[in-house]
Amino acid sequence: MFKIVTPDTYNEHQDLLDAMHQMRYRVVVGEWGWDIPGIQPGYDKDQFDTDATVYVIVRTPEGEVVGTSRLNPTMRPHMLSDLFADYCNLQPYPVGKDVWECSRFVMDRSLITSPVDDFRVRCRIGLGLTAYCLDNHISRLSWLTHQKFFNLVQRVWHTEPLGLPRRNGDDWAWIPAVSRIDEATFDRQIDRYRNAEEIVAEYSGTRQASERSHVA
Repeated sequence: MFKIVTPDTYNEHQDLLDAMHQMRYRVVVGEWGWDIPGIQPGYDKDQFDTDATVYVIVRTPEGEVVGTSRLNPTMRPHMLSDLFADYCNLQPYPVGKDVWECSRFVMDRSLITSPVDDFRVRCRIGLGLTAYCLDNHISRLSWLTHQKFFNLVQRVWHTEPLGLPRRNGDDWAWIPAVSRIDEATFDRQIDRYRNAEEIVAEYSGTRQASERSHVA
């Protein structure tokens, strides 16, 4: 369902990590247009890919990397502490042994075959993140995400904002947030994965009804 790569298994999975960094570059630079200082062309690995980073990686049945996210301990420098502390204008970003930061939640939609597949890939990444947290006594995840994804996360994880939505020269309003991780979180994600077809169909029907209601 997902692969968790920890620092002690980097050497064992170097080819997989290379494919993940290449996929990230294709999406965040090639599609999203991000300008990331200091990275190699074709390879998204920045200062927050450290010797303590944990990766969740999802592959297609053919073995291609289709989704990923990374986890970093907040006891070390991380994105909220070093780059986006001023975004946290409602409450300070959390720091502690039981708090890790989630970032680079990326999916390559060119490898995704349907809306249901898209939903399940997202679920698989979330399940990997939650499983690692539960196994390693991590009770909260902090992150910076755009508003649409924040709304999706709230359906699964008990999440609260650390700051107000903030635009930074693009179409996305960014929100720093922290989510609580527990066994109920994992159970909800399993249920959503199993009921993916029904959930996607319901969402599609609601969206179509909304679009029709706005037609003159």
